[in-house]
Amino acid sequence: MFEGDEYKQKIQSSFDLASHGYDSPGLRFFSSSAAHLVETLNLNGNENLIDIATGTGHVAIRAAEALKGGAVVGVDLSEGMLGVARRKADEKSLPNVTFRRLDFEKMDFEENSFDVACCAFGLFFLDDMARGLARISKVVKPGGKVALASFTKSMMEPLSQKALDMLETYGIKPPALSWKKLDTPEKINDLIDATKLGDVKIESKQIGYYLKDSGQWWEILWNSGYRGLLNQLDENDLMRFKRDHLKEVDQLAGGDGIWLDVEALYAVATNS
Repeated sequence: MFEGDEYKQKIQSSFDLASHGYDSPGLRFFSSSAAHLVETLNLNGNENLIDIATGTGHVAIRAAEALKGGAVVGVDLSEGMLGVARRKADEKSLPNVTFRRLDFEKMDFEENSFDVACCAFGLFFLDDMARGLARISKVVKPGGKVALASFTKSMMEPLSQKALDMLETYGIKPPALSWKKLDTPEKINDLIDATKLGDVKIESKQIGYYLKDSGQWWEILWNSGYRGLLNQLDENDLMRFKRDHLKEVDQLAGGDGIWLDVEALYAVATNS
């Protein structure tokens, strides 16, 4: 389902490198997104939930806090991200959440193991998303819920495109942005229609905010999937890129700072 082991290794390495800064203030939209996603699930408090592509555990930890009589398992390919998630859960003294490093293609849970499955900003990394979603559905009980989150076309624009355009001047051709495979309600609905899921509800929500300065934008680039692109620059080129790119980002600042557009899509469906 991944586009080969080499692609999978690149994804893992990028997020391992970014893991220690993934919860930085510039990336706080992941926290607010997790809160909203868990809220949309209308949990009873005793469900068993799996969070796939858990990252640093934003959704898993928020769900564990809501599931006093339930349990949560967070799985991810990046051990670096999982290490951060485990520390956060320990700091909150949450006994009902565990984290496992797991290759999505080798998920070994029995069918009908969970009441709820979440995959926030992760499904679009798969080459065969329909097969991936079907695999998720298999571990969810009939009548259980499957929740997805993705970004829209406006994600971090125009900041993101400015960064990618400048990277191209250094001979670095960025890959297609993964989330654009699921950047509209129609694309998500079509994907869900290809599975046994039904009763789907999709909504969009703006979870963006103003960055105080271009330094916070650099924080986002350095501590996210963009890190893999930046690491292709040598030390001198990286310094030059940072200087020139942040200079153009500074020009976008207004009275409130630099707007970071983060419009997210949330889908909740019922397993048949």
